[in-house]
Amino acid sequence: MTRHVRAEPSLFPSLHVRPAQGWVNDPNGIGHWNGRWHVMYQWNPDSPQHADIHWGHMSSADLLRWQDEGAALRPRAGRIDAAGAWSGVAVPETEGVALVYTAVSGDARTACVAVARQDADGTWVQPDRAAAEHADHDRWTDVRDPFVVHVDGHRLGIVGAGLTSGDPGRACGGVVLVYSADDLDDWNLLGTLVVVDELPEHMLGRGAIWECPQLVPFGARWLLVVSWDEGAPALDSAPEAAPQRRQGVTGYVGDLDLSGAAPRFVAEIELAFDHGPDFYAPQLVVDGDRLLAWGWSWEGRGSGANRRSDAEIAASGWAGTLTFPREVVAGPGGEAMCRPARELAALVGDSLEVRSIEGRYEMRTDEPAWRLTSVGDVEVDLADEATGAVRTVWSGGASGIVSVFVDGSIVEVFDGTGSTTLRAYPTVGEIWRARTSSPADAAMLRLPPA
Repeated sequence: MTRHVRAEPSLFPSLHVRPAQGWVNDPNGIGHWNGRWHVMYQWNPDSPQHADIHWGHMSSADLLRWQDEGAALRPRAGRIDAAGAWSGVAVPETEGVALVYTAVSGDARTACVAVARQDADGTWVQPDRAAAEHADHDRWTDVRDPFVVHVDGHRLGIVGAGLTSGDPGRACGGVVLVYSADDLDDWNLLGTLVVVDELPEHMLGRGAIWECPQLVPFGARWLLVVSWDEGAPALDSAPEAAPQRRQGVTGYVGDLDLSGAAPRFVAEIELAFDHGPDFYAPQLVVDGDRLLAWGWSWEGRGSGANRRSDAEIAASGWAGTLTFPREVVAGPGGEAMCRPARELAALVGDSLEVRSIEGRYEMRTDEPAWRLTSVGDVEVDLADEATGAVRTVWSGGASGIVSVFVDGSIVEVFDGTGSTTLRAYPTVGEIWRARTSSPADAAMLRLPPA
């Protein structure tokens, strides 16, 4: 079957949270207030490069349609955040909402916890003093990314860090520090919530540093999510790709021990929070009886279908996106797994044809945004109908339902093992192709009528 193929495939994730231009990374400041959802993110508004970090801000009434609210936080020359307003969270207060963020005045060693609050005109007033300074440069490095949680009637703050190895600035394993934050403007260090070498022997405990720690209730237990970074290029990077740092996200399920001077997290279950190569720094937020999460998906670092060149990024003027919202649920073994947020069901537009071919099922489309649901084996490719060349994007399957969401260049797969996030970039002449071992349902992704 021959079909019309668009000359310039759309790579931009138009249904996801990200502004039209600039660099985007970590989700920040997520919450629901004044009748709307608010999602913020690290943002360079002037370039698709990781520099001049602001907090961008978008809002939504339904988690589907997103309105750009501009910059919430900005770097300020000569102040505590001169080198950027880095990761943090939104914290509801008796009156209004506070943004608790990492302020950096120079290099990474100057990172501190800062608290901004809204003025009467809706703008955020950034502070001139730190709520928490770096506690001990000789013991911990890369101390940053505050998160706030209520435990046993008290407000605690946690930050990620790395253990130093004795050499200045060198990390040798992840650690999460814990503070009393009953006074949000004056944090008091209590100790370590968890240190990598205290994990059970069967756990890998990856990372030279742990970033963006998230601590939330998880049923009758607690979930700690950390984004780990080895800080060194991977030796198995594809020759045509730039050297890669090993990074990932791990979810630990366990319990809190509140018997000592400092709360301690005791991990029991360890699992990758997402299995894909293009997912990092998720932020979690409790929404009534459910737990929501957004992650950052960087531009692909692999090869072939899964790589976008620096020249292409520069020409487009944008890089990075947040994922679709996800619901974090308990898997069969009590582990934390992600499912598509229920609101995404409303994005379905016209159906796409799925044909039966020699005992298998196939869908082909040049639509930039679509979803497919099936059971069993699923393979997603980019196919050139003129040459017959095929580039595999993802293949897998497990017992139960497999759901694939594609929006421009971001691919999000959900199956019995959890979620997998990756990037893929159609070129001129290529269309999307999905093959399944069982009947499949496929449709365009479209915003529902307002």
